[in-house]
Amino acid sequence: MRKVLLALAAGSSLLVTDAAIAQDASAGIWAARPRVRKIAEESVPANSLPGLAVGLTVQTSAGKAIGRVNQVVTGNDGSIRKVIVVSPVGNLFKVSPTSLTVDQGVVITTEERGG
Repeated sequence: MRKVLLALAAGSSLLVTDAAIAQDASAGIWAARPRVRKIAEESVPANSLPGLAVGLTVQTSAGKAIGRVNQVVTGNDGSIRKVIVVSPVGNLFKVSPTSLTVDQGVVITTEERGG
């Protein structure tokens, strides 16, 4: 019985190895494996957006209100790394600080978003 089990184990490991090689060669399942992506985040010096604060209205450059500032994420050096906005319906989304200006207490973005 032991010999039979050892033979089955050896045979099944060969099948698995062959399947893995076949999948790798055809770019099958291995191509679908999720990969960790490191996206370089753009940041701006904190003094480039004076007046930026939680609660300010965020508008597109066309004047459409898309939400309010929910969070300002800063780096160790004090730079603004990202701005989290909450839409009128409660969805959170990130806005690049390089797309922002602050004018009379309103945050204006050049990014086009639905509200």
